[in-house]
Amino acid sequence: IIVVFITFCNLQIFAQEKKEKEIKLNEVIVTATRTEKNLKDVPITVQVVTAEDIRKSQATDFQSFLETEFSGINFTYDGGMPNINMMGFGGKYVLFLLDGERMAGETFDNIDYDRINLNNIERIEIIKGASSSLYGSNALGGVINIITKNAKKPFEAGLEYQYNTSKNHKTHLSLGTKRKWGSVLLSSFYNFREPYVLEDKEPLQTYENGRLVLSTKSKLHIAGFTNYGVSPKLTFNISPKIDLTLTPNYYFSERNAGTENSIKVLDRYYNYTTSLKSNIQLSEDKKLSVSGAFDRYQKFNFYRLLNEEEKTYQNELWRGAAQYNQSLWGKHSLVAGAEVLSDDLLSFRFNNTGSEAHQDAQSYTVFTQQEWAFSSVFTLVTGVRMDYHSLFKEFFTYRLSGLLKVDDFSFRGGFSTGFRSPTLKELYTNWFHPWGGGFQIMGNKNLKPEKSNNITFSVDYNRAKVNITAMTQLSVVKDKIAYQWSRATDTIQYVNNSGNTKIISSEISATYRPVKGLRFKGSYAYYHTNQQRSENRPHTVTWKGEYVPSSDVKYVPNVIVSGKYVSATTIYETSNNTEYYTYYEPYAIWRLQLSSRLPYHLTLNAGIDNLFDYVTKTSSFYSSISPGRTYFVGVKWEI
Repeated sequence: IIVVFITFCNLQIFAQEKKEKEIKLNEVIVTATRTEKNLKDVPITVQVVTAEDIRKSQATDFQSFLETEFSGINFTYDGGMPNINMMGFGGKYVLFLLDGERMAGETFDNIDYDRINLNNIERIEIIKGASSSLYGSNALGGVINIITKNAKKPFEAGLEYQYNTSKNHKTHLSLGTKRKWGSVLLSSFYNFREPYVLEDKEPLQTYENGRLVLSTKSKLHIAGFTNYGVSPKLTFNISPKIDLTLTPNYYFSERNAGTENSIKVLDRYYNYTTSLKSNIQLSEDKKLSVSGAFDRYQKFNFYRLLNEEEKTYQNELWRGAAQYNQSLWGKHSLVAGAEVLSDDLLSFRFNNTGSEAHQDAQSYTVFTQQEWAFSSVFTLVTGVRMDYHSLFKEFFTYRLSGLLKVDDFSFRGGFSTGFRSPTLKELYTNWFHPWGGGFQIMGNKNLKPEKSNNITFSVDYNRAKVNITAMTQLSVVKDKIAYQWSRATDTIQYVNNSGNTKIISSEISATYRPVKGLRFKGSYAYYHTNQQRSENRPHTVTWKGEYVPSSDVKYVPNVIVSGKYVSATTIYETSNNTEYYTYYEPYAIWRLQLSSRLPYHLTLNAGIDNLFDYVTKTSSFYSSISPGRTYFVGVKWEI
């Protein structure tokens, strides 16, 4: 009897895990092919995280979620400002989309990550590898599409507050309703953090032609902030075949650098966006989508004593698009579309007088992609895109990808081309940077677009208790844009590297569920570039162990222990026949999280960030900015 009972329980657990696996693999995604497809049937390597994954992680913000959840995504910091690296590519090669629309504004080639409300995300779809054939410039390294929530119930509401001993407060409020005519969801947040200072324990060690040079110990001021945002999302069922989605957004941020100058001047950021999209079901197998979007991101100097603002930066994106989807012969599909994009940049860094100036560029695009399902186990994708840029004329990109299923294995591979047009900043900057005694940053109007050839291969192994995914990509980039530093003239200028830059990136991740409610995850990533100067730490490892009790269980806490290790790196620079290199130490950050369901729709969460109290010995562009071990506690109410 005991043997029969144990066998029955194991079969029940196996059936439940198999069901959960099928639910995950049947997740509908849209980014990889611009059409709704089940994850298991997409011939392009893509990762998906859902709102449930985000809820379980108890991450404090969007950036930390990306960094702790994926081994292949890392951040470096310049004065505390984050700089993403994915698959060996920096921020200017990773295209961020919010509900499919490009995001305006950037700092150090990155978007403002504080704009993104983690509590308002339904899922995140990540394409790792060149996707220019569908998304054009800036998608040379990959695409991260953040898809926001819709209301799902006649009435829903949520309220959350979290406090971290780093003097960090986070709040979130949402209200929504779903009716026959459509839905409305209002999501808002307010966050505050005090600035803090990292003091060097050791001087930075730089080698000049092999000779050790010790820098003076310094302090790094990490900015504090006050930011808030409001994001209403309205959907309307115009008819059984036509829907309409309106998404306006407002975001404000005030940042305090924590320096003496901050007593007089603060940085203020404003963001206004509006997008409108309509889906029209022309017939059972034909659909037309029409969309338009506007995104304005502004920066001001706020003079506290005068109570006045001075605009120093404004980026505006206008985009209009139409896309046609058709199912062919019941198993193939066709996507075709056209886009118009206008990019306008106002900056005081376009001339050496310090006065504001405008620069702009437009691009016009047509694209098509076909998916050929030759059988239940083999699918092929072909695609081509033509972008006409007002400054660089036309450019074509192509894709050929395939998916082969063999029992529990899924093999994906393909070839794609990519490109990236020089940004307006790279073309026209002419600015004296006052930091460190001062140096000049110069754009280059003679820059050429970057072009790449990319070969990608991945394999997935899926069983009820085990999932293993391995991926590798070789990218050969021609005319890669970098900056050239001249110590003699204290000048940085954007240039095209001569020859080809080869970037090899490999990742492997595994998930194991020995029993229901218990899961272990681990991943490893490796990157290599043949260019001496690289911002990558070549090896990263993430790990996570989590115990999640059944959703109907109260008081028994979820327990998650997670961490990330980044390897040491050596950064090389060459100027005037002199070689400089600097060594940066490896480090690991651990995290402990607890959360427990309580009566009255309440959830209590608490934990420890940086469990083993790691603090960098020398603060720099490539160091961690963690202040050390901190504790957090929060409460959430939602119905």
